[in-house]
Formats: sequence, structure tokens, C-alpha cells
Amino acid sequence: MKQIQGRFLLQSNKDFPADCEMLDYMQTNAHVVSIIGNLAGDKAILLGCALTGGGTQRNEGYVFLRTKEHPEGEVLYWEGGSISGGMYLKQAAIPVQAQGYEYPQAYVERSLAPGVGEENYKWEDFHEAQSLPELEAQIVALQTALAKIQRTPLGMVEIWAGSRIPDGYALCEGQQLKQSEYPELYKAIGSTYNNAYDCNGRKLSTTSGYFRLPDLRGRFVVGYNVSDADYGSYGKVGGEKKHTLTVDEMPSHAHGENLWTGGNGSWRSGGNNSYPEAVSWHDRTTPFGTTDRTGGGSSHENRPPYYTLAYVMRTK
Repeated sequence: MKQIQGRFLLQSNKDFPADCEMLDYMQTNAHVVSIIGNLAGDKAILLGCALTGGGTQRNEGYVFLRTKEHPEGEVLYWEGGSISGGMYLKQAAIPVQAQGYEYPQAYVERSLAPGVGEENYKWEDFHEAQSLPELEAQIVALQTALAKIQRTPLGMVEIWAGSRIPDGYALCEGQQLKQSEYPELYKAIGSTYNNAYDCNGRKLSTTSGYFRLPDLRGRFVVGYNVSDADYGSYGKVGGEKKHTLTVDEMPSHAHGENLWTGGNGSWRSGGNNSYPEAVSWHDRTTPFGTTDRTGGGSSHENRPPYYTLAYVMRTK
């Protein structure tokens, strides 16, 4: 729809024809004004329509609605009443009689009424329109709340489950970063990890003017403990994926040994070891063998049950 303006006072004789076309222009301009209701959104309660009757009725009022005839939207009057059965777009023709002629469709009255018709709507789909001052107050409240929200401190290690690292973050994989490009992060962690160890246990060196993130690839993290030499400084590493037990690490144990006995034989001798002479004896023998071997000597799993995620750090 285009806005049409009448130049009534620009006519030289201050005379202007009033016809149906002029009235249509005026009606069109009124619809143009109604489009402002889109600021509140479709199906918006503009004025009135308060709930009554324990939520079963609504008082009369005005709403903004995009209808079939006016998809750009129009302001409609709600007649009030029950809302349990829905509402419909009510249209009533207003006849006019003039100069001996009947005009049965001279005007049409459009409103919303309780019930069901050709074009139906549900109150559940409507919302209360908020004024600009109300919206501005909400924006100020949100801005105040956002100002109080603090971002993750630089240097804090976090766990990330996504496939793409968020902007402003980096994987903790021992990489070098330039001090001049990340001054705030460098201020937070300094050169703590410049000579730490990588994920393979190799000691790192760092280029002048750079600093490193911790390399946490494939690592479990333990808490810093100043009173424990193993955990008394940042960046220390230790532990094994798999481990082969040494003799000292094996539990103290013993193996059973069987000594076999034989039955009576028929051999006879006349020497010193036969009756009536004494039988010689001894209290020990030299080693004569070993027990059967057992065990495979393989390394065993040395880790608790694990789940792989990514360690990341905010860099800016």
C-alpha cells in the first residue's frame, strides 16, 4: 500500500471533488497507520482484554492481528466474553440509504468475537505488547546483569567437548605463544611452562619473547601440593600407561614343593649301610632344580577408567 495525500488547499478555487476514490485513499492511509502495530508483533494485545472470571473470560479491548484480508496487519476490537471456545473474525455489513438508493454493503464492521467462524484464532497464541519504556527498562536491566557476569579468568584450564575450539580459546598442547600478542595471558601464567615437559615426556625449550601453554595431551591432572615432592611445582610429569613389575614390587609369596617317597624294594647289600651296621645320614642337599615357571612378564594396564575430552585455555 502506498500513502496517498490529498492537496485540498492547493486548489485555486479552494474547491475539491469528494468521491469514492478519495474515500478509498483515506481508508488506505488508515491501514498504513495500522502497520505500526507490527512493532508489537503479530497477535499482540494492545489495550484492555484483561482476564476475568478465573481466567475463562477477557474484557473488551484492542489487538493487532495479521488477517487474511490484511496480511500487513490491522488493529481489531475484541468484543469481550468467553475465551474457552476460541474467537473468530466477525464481519457485519452496514447498509446506507441515501437519495432514494439502498447501499446494503456501504460499510463493513470488523471485530473479534467469542466463538467459531470462517476465520478463527486462539487466545493462547496472543501476547501482551510491551511499551517502549517497558522494553527500555528491560534492556537496561539486562545490560546491568551482563556487566556483572565475569568471563573465565585467563590462564584457567577448562574441559571442552565440542569438535571446534571456541573463539578466543586454544588447546593446551604445549604450543608457543608470542608475549606481545597475548600480553594479558602472559601476565597470568608467565613462563611457568617454558621448560616443562611435552606429552611424550621430553623437556621443552622456548624461544625468547615467547611463552608456552601447558601440554595436557593424554594427561591426567593432579592437584598442586607444595608439601609433596612429586606435585610440588607446576608442569611436573610422571606416571606410566603400562608398567612391568620388578621383583621388589611383587607381593611377598612362596611356592609349594613336593618330595616324593617310594615303596619297599627287594635290593640287599652287605656293606656298611646294611644291618647290623649304622646307616649314614646328612642334613641337607645341594640345589637340585627349580619350580615350574609361570607368568608372562608382560606390562599391565596402569590407568584408571578414562574418558577423552579436550583441555582448553582462554587466551584473549
